Amino acid sequence: MKPVHNKHLRMKLFHINSILNAEVRMNLHQIDLNLLVLFDALYRHQSVSKAANEICLSQSAFSHALARLRQRLNDDLFIRINNVMQPTSCANELAKQLEIALPIIAQAIKEPATFNPKSSKTTFRLTATDYTEFSLLPKLSSHLAKVAPNIQLKVLPAQQPTPTMPLDNSDVDFTLGFTHQVFSSSIIEHYTWLTDSYCTIARKGHPALSNGLNLDTYLEQSHLRIAPWGENKGIVDQQLDKLKLKRHVALQLPSLMAAPHIVAQSDHLLSMPKKMAEQLAGQLPINIYQTPLHVPNYHLNIYWRRIDSNKAHIRWLCDEVKKIFK
Repeated sequence: MKPVHNKHLRMKLFHINSILNAEVRMNLHQIDLNLLVLFDALYRHQSVSKAANEICLSQSAFSHALARLRQRLNDDLFIRINNVMQPTSCANELAKQLEIALPIIAQAIKEPATFNPKSSKTTFRLTATDYTEFSLLPKLSSHLAKVAPNIQLKVLPAQQPTPTMPLDNSDVDFTLGFTHQVFSSSIIEHYTWLTDSYCTIARKGHPALSNGLNLDTYLEQSHLRIAPWGENKGIVDQQLDKLKLKRHVALQLPSLMAAPHIVAQSDHLLSMPKKMAEQLAGQLPINIYQTPLHVPNYHLNIYWRRIDSNKAHIRWLCDEVKKIFK
């Protein structure tokens, strides 16, 4: 069963538990709560056949279940008089409490509500870096304008290097982020909408790259490094460390957006996501080169709390992102 949070329901279940303990010491977890549903049906119909039919049991199975409940409670509960199942005083008292408790329990465990994107005015709050915004939001915004015109996306800047951290305080519905490994968590769900490799860009006519880009040339040049949280090393530096090599970083930026424009007007190199570089190559005087060392692919993910996965609006937006990038 789901945890019981409703104070009124807890009180009623406590009272039911007191009744169940009248003759024998017992807790709710020691009894099959389906037997209380069976009891409720029999109390209302006062007929085994009608009650069994309502809850889709054979009369034989119903009778066996009733026998279990009688044994548990040490009370006959119902006595057949003139072919009618008459409740005992214990059954009458239990029925009073179940009349209130069962509808509340049914409400608590009902199927999640549906979500109507056409009429909903839900505001989704997300955190993102500039690159995850660039990769997801143009397509997502265009799609939502067609299928959910009243939906609002409120994007907040990513303040933490770990993309799932903003989800801890429940201030946001989703975070956008990236990893270089397969993500796994027991409390956070995710969907990878893009996996891509890195490349290196330089301005057209770069004097050192007339013969292409090899590792020696790469290390001889000055570089830009993107470090959203001021970190001293990025994924390229980490890979160079494994080779006991270093590069000269002439300029470190917290954002990727300005970097290609700086490269186009300088002799700096920039190792960056390939898909973005390919889009920019038609707009800026830059050339794209294969980075001359192994850099693992990156994965762009949308993250949300696993506990929220059954919320209709959360499930809906996740499904829409999957549709766009299927």
